Amino acid sequence: MDFHGIIPPVVTLFDETGNLDLELNRRYIDLLISRNIDGILLMGSSGEFSSLTTEERKLYVREMLKHINGRVPVMVGVGHTALKEVHELTSYAEEHGANGVLVVNPYYWKLSDEQLYRHFSSVANHTNLQVFIYNIPLLTGQNLSIELIKKLAQNHLNIAGIKETVSDFGHLRQVLAEVKKVRSDFKVFSAFDEHLLPAQMIGAAGSINGSAVFAPEISVHLYESYHKGDLAEAQKNHQVISKLMDVYNYGPTFFTAMKEAVHQRWFDVAAGHRAPCDVYPADLSDKVAVLLKNINMKEGVQK
Repeated sequence: MDFHGIIPPVVTLFDETGNLDLELNRRYIDLLISRNIDGILLMGSSGEFSSLTTEERKLYVREMLKHINGRVPVMVGVGHTALKEVHELTSYAEEHGANGVLVVNPYYWKLSDEQLYRHFSSVANHTNLQVFIYNIPLLTGQNLSIELIKKLAQNHLNIAGIKETVSDFGHLRQVLAEVKKVRSDFKVFSAFDEHLLPAQMIGAAGSINGSAVFAPEISVHLYESYHKGDLAEAQKNHQVISKLMDVYNYGPTFFTAMKEAVHQRWFDVAAGHRAPCDVYPADLSDKVAVLLKNINMKEGVQK
């Protein structure tokens, strides 16, 4: 299945004791799919993979893949600091029907380009799935070089693309320009919401952006408007989605605010959290409520 368009990096929903709520996650997935998203990313940064045990990650991935049942393409985050764990999670995702995996560079230690090349190459050689590189220097402490990405794309045909979670739009532009010289089919996905429209204008395959986890209509409408040639409508949605980026500033763990927005919009139960992220700003709920109140989801405009 082809990855393109709007792919929400879904949040993982817990009950009030901090355990996985599988049924609530199933309902959440259905709500997203009903809003015409183009794919789903499980266990990305917003999915709190770093707070779950390997067995919990497997349980969640298995149950969500079973529930999605091929309705949209599914990418699974398999990031870990231990390469053996990455291999195990990749094999598990492939066994249970994922269409691709998202691989972040090992965080904690800063690695050389050669070490990083060996890491990503090892994963690519380990699977038949589409492999997507995950560049998020904000959390790994290391920005992946254009030369490294180009070399990986050139030497591994199943390294299908990259998610560029970078504040420097120039890096995304350079990846598109340089890697396309050796791999015309290499897909670049923007991540920060305000990059969605400009990235489309220079040839990005789509966006794996945070606000799509609770307001997918805005991103979908922007993407579809642009590709229909309705630039005025795309610009209108771009202005709204830029405002939605306020959600990243409501606390140090941005997924906490996104999860609160999911619950306030769709569910009548309080958001559950996993320690230590069960402590968050006292005004978080009020800020999220104001953000949602000021957005007309149906029309994709700011009230």
